[in-house]
Amino acid sequence: MARAFEAAKGELADRLMAALVAGGRAGGDRRGEQSAALLVVRKGAGYDGSDAIADLSVYDHETPIAELERLYHLNRLYFTGSKPENLIR
Repeated sequence: MARAFEAAKGELADRLMAALVAGGRAGGDRRGEQSAALLVVRKGAGYDGSDAIADLSVYDHETPIAELERLYHLNRLYFTGSKPENLIR
């Protein structure tokens, strides 16, 4: 998880998500998976005036980390600004 976090590019949330995915791939919790969550805050950075950049939770799911990753990508698509290099004139 630490290597994945350090090697990941992007914001803190991207790096935390990479670490969670790596942890799951490495075997995860020996009790199995049932839920996953990601909360990242920065003062004044939230979409709705809150401080939450990412506040995502998955409960009682067969593959919660994969589902969290899917939701995180959708969250970034809908609630973060586009990178200038990705804009089309």
